[in-house]
Amino acid sequence: MIGRSSKTRRAVLVGMLAASLALGVATAPVAQAGQRDKLLAILNRIRDNHGLTSLKLNVRLSGPAKAHTRKMIRRGEIFDPNNLYDLLDPYAWHDVGADVVGCHDTLKAMVHQWMGEDFHRSIILHPKLRKAGIGVIRVDGKSACGRDQFWATAIMYG
Repeated sequence: MIGRSSKTRRAVLVGMLAASLALGVATAPVAQAGQRDKLLAILNRIRDNHGLTSLKLNVRLSGPAKAHTRKMIRRGEIFDPNNLYDLLDPYAWHDVGADVVGCHDTLKAMVHQWMGEDFHRSIILHPKLRKAGIGVIRVDGKSACGRDQFWATAIMYG
């Protein structure tokens, strides 16, 4: 910007700032969807290794799953949705409906923790599960789970 007037430099900087902000706003949901998709891929890799059908993402159910994740972060504790039946009511979940919730520094570590607990393992490996709504939020800084942690809710049904 050598040789430009201060007015021109200011206009260029304002334009660059506006473009950066627009890019940041546009990519934030994509980053969150990327974490959701990554968690689904980890779960499906485990299911595949056990000869089970992959889960398909239910994007609409992912909204309530993410809202539950926000609620856990706000309260600073891990807990199951108390309205699981209501959340699953709009969907054909004839055989089984369940959830897994947690927080950890990586999604892979969170799933590893789930798989180490008999109850969560039985949910993840349930052969009748077909679809999932997933809500993942990364908390930068300190939270009840520690520093820079992923919090997640996976609601599954079949």
